[in-house]
Amino acid sequence: MYPPAFYYSDDRIQLQTFLQQHYFGLLLSNNGSLSYTPLPFLFAWHSTADKAYCHLARNNPQLSQLDGASVTIVIQGPHAFIAASCYQLQPAVSTWNYALAELKGTARLLDAEQTLALVRKQEAHSAPDMAQAADYQQKLVNAIVGVEINLSSVTGRFKLSQNKTPAEQQAVVAYLQQTEQPATVWQMMLSQR
Repeated sequence: MYPPAFYYSDDRIQLQTFLQQHYFGLLLSNNGSLSYTPLPFLFAWHSTADKAYCHLARNNPQLSQLDGASVTIVIQGPHAFIAASCYQLQPAVSTWNYALAELKGTARLLDAEQTLALVRKQEAHSAPDMAQAADYQQKLVNAIVGVEINLSSVTGRFKLSQNKTPAEQQAVVAYLQQTEQPATVWQMMLSQR
C-alpha cells in the first residue's frame, strides 16, 4: 500500500492503542472476486499469536469463502483535509491526513459454542451494562457465524504531516483546531511528537 515509508508503522504499542479506539473496518477476502463486509472487530494480543475476531450473518455470501482463507482487515481512523495555506513553501498542494491499520491473516470459522462466547465478549466490550437473555443469545447465534483470524501482520499508515517542518506541523494543528475538521487528527499529531 502507498504512501511513502515515513508514514508506515509496525510499532506494536502504537497499533494496539490505535485499534483499541478504532475497531470498525472492512473484512476483505478474494476468491476470484473481491468480497468485503464492514464489521466491528475484537482483538486479542498475545506474544506469539495475535488474533482478530468478528461475526457475519449466516446468509452473508462472503462467509462461504472464509474458512482457511487469507484475509485482510482495514481499519480507518481519523482523517482530515489539510489546506495548502498551512505550508510555508508556496505554491503547495492541499492534502489529506489520516490514520489506518492493515491486518493480514488466515480466517477460521467458529462453531456455535465459540460464536456464542465471542458474542458475549463483544457485548461486554461494547455494551457492558447490556445483558441479553440466554435464549435470545442462542437465537442470535443461529443467525451468525463467528470468525477467528490468526494475524500474520499488523501494520499502519499514519499520515500526520511528518514530512513537514515543526512550524508547518503546528500550522496544520492550528488549522484543524479552527475548522470543523475532526479533532482527533490534530490530537494524534500532537501525540506523535
